[in-house]
This record gives sequence, C-alpha cells and structure tokens, in this order.
Amino acid sequence: MTNARNIGLACRQYAREHGGVYPVSLDLIIPQYMPDRTKLVSPLDPSEPVGYTFTPPTPARTDSPDTIVLEDKFAPTLGHNRVVVYANGSARILDGQ
Repeated sequence: MTNARNIGLACRQYAREHGGVYPVSLDLIIPQYMPDRTKLVSPLDPSEPVGYTFTPPTPARTDSPDTIVLEDKFAPTLGHNRVVVYANGSARILDGQ
C-alpha cells in the first residue's frame, strides 16, 4: 500500500504544479516526483515494469473521495485484495472476492 500511496501523492504533486491536471502517464512523474521506477512495480508481478492501472481524473474530480486513480492491475485476476488510491489522496485495500 505504501508504494501505491506514494505514486498517488506524486501524481497529486504533479497536478498541483500543472494547473490541477494529472499526468497522462506515470512516466511523467519520474524522476521529478518519484526518484525511480522501482515503486511502479507491483509486488504481485515483479516482472512487469508498471504494475498499476492509472486513470487520471478530470480536473473537476481531482479531490473526489470516490474516484479511483490508481489500482494494482494484477490483484483482480489473481483474486487478491487490491490496493486502490483515490483522487483525494486516500488509499484502501479492497476485498478481492
């Protein structure tokens, strides 16, 4: 959950510095907002360079507590609980069942 939350915070920082617009890709947060790509790897599949699905929110939804911007992309297919990060910066673990 720590890596996912840090990715979400880096995206929020990017948005603050770009007029409220989130990056269109996680590549845009490296290295200024996140030092390297190692945090983008999911613990569920370390062979994949980016283990999260990123969906930038629209500017009107950037502080929404119910808009998911980041989630582990392997958890649903493996039946694991999944980490999600919301547009407001909060993070939760959702039941994988």
